Amino acid sequence: MSPGTGSSLSCHPRWFLFGRRCLSFYPVWSSWSDANFLCSQSGGDLVSIHTPEDLQFVAQVANTSTHVWLGGYQEQQNGSWFWTDDTPFSISSWISGTKTAGAAGACMEMTRNDGKLQSAPCDELKFYICSMNASSAVIESTEEQTEPGIVPGVDLFDVLWSKSDALAEEILRSSSFLRELRSGHVTEQCYSSFMQQEALYLTRVRSTLEVLIGNLEETDDIRPLLLDTLKLYSRTNQRLLASPPTQWLHYPLQLYHSVVLEEPVYWLVALSARSCLRYFLAQELLEEPLMSRSMTNSFYQEWTKDSMKEVTWINRYKKVIKENQDHMDVFKAINIFREHMMAQKAFYKALVCSSEEGKQ
Repeated sequence: MSPGTGSSLSCHPRWFLFGRRCLSFYPVWSSWSDANFLCSQSGGDLVSIHTPEDLQFVAQVANTSTHVWLGGYQEQQNGSWFWTDDTPFSISSWISGTKTAGAAGACMEMTRNDGKLQSAPCDELKFYICSMNASSAVIESTEEQTEPGIVPGVDLFDVLWSKSDALAEEILRSSSFLRELRSGHVTEQCYSSFMQQEALYLTRVRSTLEVLIGNLEETDDIRPLLLDTLKLYSRTNQRLLASPPTQWLHYPLQLYHSVVLEEPVYWLVALSARSCLRYFLAQELLEEPLMSRSMTNSFYQEWTKDSMKEVTWINRYKKVIKENQDHMDVFKAINIFREHMMAQKAFYKALVCSSEEGKQ
């Protein structure tokens, strides 16, 4: 199956033409309401299903090993089902295996193995499929060569960092976790919380990467670096994943909605933000005069050792982005990098340690 353009109707790149609709699968972790909002931001709705042919096509589009949100939701008062695009709902008999609705209500998911439809608590995080009306106008591809907008001899990667270094400084000065790490008094509880929250984030990003890489051609020159990043994220300690995703995690994961349909080099831009920040933070902490108190702290040593390894990844990301920068939209890259730096800010803000614990 490949993106269709039809004889008289067409879709945006990486959207699939089906009848008079365009569908796109987003391997982005979201609650049902957030997924519906993100689809609306793209000009559509969560997908609706009306025929067995619809269901078969949607199941093909959802190339994933996880359950997927569709556009059905259940009215809590009388139990009636509706579609977000306001089309008639006539497939109630297809819904099976209902789960407890939960406080956020019941919404429709499609199961990963057999493509069955069932209800699920709307606040669970899943991937999703968006749908919009096909266009009768010719939609130009955005993959044409773009003006670099970069001064000759300047690396785009350096520009990305220069537009977000002030944000990195803010994270350094405002994070209670980093403050405790700097003082040498970071506790096991605080450090374990950091490790657990980062593991939850990286595991979700890993599953997004798995889908994206699976759709790449074997010959794509960016694929090897993405595969190595996937291996890195797969080393996460599984014991740290016992707790459910916390609220802060929703925002950084949803930022991938604006990235996953872009060219793979923009995926690297998004991924590089975390590496750049970790390396920057480690360097800054090492240079501070009070750090001699922390050098013997085992948690500090472990965190610093892991952070300094990021320079290898930074150099690899920088090399590939430089090779592709003449074909990239500079402003798009800057915005993606900054958004994912903001996601890191949300992460460090959510980690409350020592005397600040419980105030947020």
